[in-house]
Amino acid sequence: MNGNAEIIKLVKDSETLIQWMDSRLDGLSIPSDDRCRLSAGCFHVALEHQKSIVLLVANLLHGSAFALVRLIFEAYVRGLWLYRCASKDEVDKFQNEKGGIDKTFATLITEIEQVKGYEYGMLSDVKKTSWKAMNDYTHSGIRQISRRITEDSIEPTYAVSEIRDCITSTAAFGLMAALEISLMAKADTLALELLEKTKTI
Repeated sequence: MNGNAEIIKLVKDSETLIQWMDSRLDGLSIPSDDRCRLSAGCFHVALEHQKSIVLLVANLLHGSAFALVRLIFEAYVRGLWLYRCASKDEVDKFQNEKGGIDKTFATLITEIEQVKGYEYGMLSDVKKTSWKAMNDYTHSGIRQISRRITEDSIEPTYAVSEIRDCITSTAAFGLMAALEISLMAKADTLALELLEKTKTI
């Protein structure tokens, strides 16, 4: 399979996954307290970023797709921290426009990985190995800019392997966000289905 064919297949597979998740998440009922609503809002943002990244890749707008990878990671981590770790005062402060979260992103990950079921270090591994690159793509650093400079023109030159990584990491975070929503809704069967799908990414 050549590079273009591989990307077309990845996009189609991602679109199928997104449609499946939408059909299963639609109509789920979650608790109405602030903690659940705010964390679910973060997960919903992550799912929207997933759709946007796939749409951008499908339209060959790779730079913008890569710029969103950090944002889907941040939305997922913030949602997880709000739901699993934040105190009531921290939840209250988060929803105050002048408040927010008074902790570093690294601290949020550390606190999440002290919770049973999240102690395996996946989030800290992602931050350790990919955070600098994520920032570079989001803030137009050299990784982003060098991938559109050729010897005789300015145009996108992203490697197929990089686009593949962008799509697969996006799918993983989308699935994990959907998994958290299903757990919040106590949709245990769906949670198991989502967990199984994460193993295929």
